[in-house]
Amino acid sequence: MENFAAKMDELVAALNIIEAEKHAASKFSGPPDLVIWKNKGTKFAYIDIGTSGAWLVEKTNGEIFNIKGYGVPDYNKKKKADIGNIETVDPHLMHAKRWNYLR
Repeated sequence: MENFAAKMDELVAALNIIEAEKHAASKFSGPPDLVIWKNKGTKFAYIDIGTSGAWLVEKTNGEIFNIKGYGVPDYNKKKKADIGNIETVDPHLMHAKRWNYLR
């Protein structure tokens, strides 16, 4: 996929803004969790929020998956509630479906 790193940087920047807004709205006293992405796998890149894994992104086509466990994509959730890919995803929708993917 062309411009994979640039698209991931854009998506992570948008998710960091959303996470900071959610944090401020909840009036938490500490700093918001930082959203980062890691390009360490051979098939998937990892998107983490704080110290927890949140999503996996397939490097070849940009498809976004919820996870079963760190490093394991949940293909069943993809069938039930497709988040999309990094070209078409709405970061607000993606963030909202982090835990409850069927809403």
